Amino acid sequence: MKRIVRIPAAFFTLCIFIVGLGLCSPLFGETGEPAFFENLSTVRPSDGGALSVKSSDGRRQLCDSHGQPVQLRGMSTHGLQWYPQILNDNAFRTLSQDWGSNVIRLAMYVTERGYSVNPEIRDRVVEGIKLAIKHDMYVIVDWHVLTPGNPSAPEYAGAMDFFKGIAAEFPNNPSIIYELCNEPNDNAPGVSNDEDGWAMVKEYAEPIIAMLRKGGNENCIIVGNPNWCQRPDLCIENPILDTNTLYAFHFYSGTHKENEYVWSKIQTAFDAGLPLFCSEWGTSSASGDGGPFFDEANAWISFMNRNKISWCNWSLTNKNEVSGVFLPYQNGISEPTSLDPGTAAVWPLESLSLSGEYARARIKGIAYRPIIRAEPEPVEHDEEGYPEIPSDFEDSTRQGWDWFASSGVQSRLSIEKIRGSSALSWYTEYSESKLQDAWGDAPRLICQNAIIYREKSRYLTFDLYLEPKRVTKGKLSIVLALAPPSLGYWAQAAKNVEVTFTGKKAAKIGSDGLYHVRAVFDLKDLRDDKKLGPDDEIRDVTIIIVNDESDFSGKMYLDNVQLSLKRK
Repeated sequence: MKRIVRIPAAFFTLCIFIVGLGLCSPLFGETGEPAFFENLSTVRPSDGGALSVKSSDGRRQLCDSHGQPVQLRGMSTHGLQWYPQILNDNAFRTLSQDWGSNVIRLAMYVTERGYSVNPEIRDRVVEGIKLAIKHDMYVIVDWHVLTPGNPSAPEYAGAMDFFKGIAAEFPNNPSIIYELCNEPNDNAPGVSNDEDGWAMVKEYAEPIIAMLRKGGNENCIIVGNPNWCQRPDLCIENPILDTNTLYAFHFYSGTHKENEYVWSKIQTAFDAGLPLFCSEWGTSSASGDGGPFFDEANAWISFMNRNKISWCNWSLTNKNEVSGVFLPYQNGISEPTSLDPGTAAVWPLESLSLSGEYARARIKGIAYRPIIRAEPEPVEHDEEGYPEIPSDFEDSTRQGWDWFASSGVQSRLSIEKIRGSSALSWYTEYSESKLQDAWGDAPRLICQNAIIYREKSRYLTFDLYLEPKRVTKGKLSIVLALAPPSLGYWAQAAKNVEVTFTGKKAAKIGSDGLYHVRAVFDLKDLRDDKKLGPDDEIRDVTIIIVNDESDFSGKMYLDNVQLSLKRK
């Protein structure tokens, strides 16, 4: 219940007088920014030494080797299986010196083609640790649990050995913080969003903590909690009995707003004195896209900065998503920013995304003054219609098909006649340079929230027509992805459909100048051994047409998207 308290006007006069004398902090800094956004002190390993969790002002929080409360502010990498290029000396020097970061988080995915199938990714973590130490930053070693959501799932069986190995290579190193499980969640096999779910996470974490402590490693440890690290309040009554453990929370400012559900759970944990660390936050919606939502982010950052809660922003990538801090490839608009800024050790502001400019200012503790950017011309598509599969486009609408938010191509979508049939059409031109993200310049179409089920069907098929303005080499690779909730909202067909333009296997071009590709995907053959049951909702259908060293430019047409009993 809110209480209204009337304060005499004389009190405000007194406050103004005291602020004028410098006896208390003003609400706003000299630039008009809230004072707690600017010129924040930065503690580094060279002066802060080994971190620990101690009591201060009635709650436990992160402190330096002198027992003084500290705040770490910095960036998280994206998945190191996808964006290892950030692991270079120039980038780490830039983050430390130009951005003012005193921490970096190394996100090592375990699934999604990460450590569980490619253990050599550990070498990238080691490389990142060494770079962080060299450039005087604390470094978070993140065992990136995401899909599935239970950190004790078989896919994560290597956690104990992984942390034991890193601790042996960097014994009790004062720069290192261990993050044991990124985001426990209900993706099957998952953990529930309640006390039982937290008990499962705790049961996973405690043996690893005991192993680290037995080995003499007193490093701070971050432990996640249910619902994608949005329930640290569940840890209050059943805490981990370790003096140097902190509890993670994550937020994305477009989804998680001030005083709403997630905020309230974190506020409850904070009020209970629980030591917190925001190891991941973004300016977008939780999907990584939408926004950016800076006003909403300001509320979170003011809360964290006032209370010396450490944080890492997501993420150091030129992937075409709002939360990425570097410019991505955008057809006809921009080439992707290199993750190596060069020996000058500066990424020009023009090379940063909107989120990148904002994150740099908030880490650095300077006023956020975005540069003026040219606004892209608006694109008018044909009528969207309703999500519908089969999609034959004969009603002259797009039947729900649209560009995926992070598609490198965002050209006009229109309905045109092709070989006597209505089809969805668009123009594509791939980047002239090889991108770090193979999907970065690919047209990526999605039919979202089409309520369909596999039932007895085995295949998803469609027709793709290519009308080249230019093509003399290479090939294209067509990828199919689905979003079944039962499979963690991501399932990718194991085999792509390839279109080759040269050599003995070259596709044939028709007398009308069109290549015709009949794309057939087996829904019983999915990557990572995922199984799509007949009663499982498919939900979203995404088609990605990835460039493989071709020089293709021209129009593409999609038609006759449907589920099928037989390959045809």
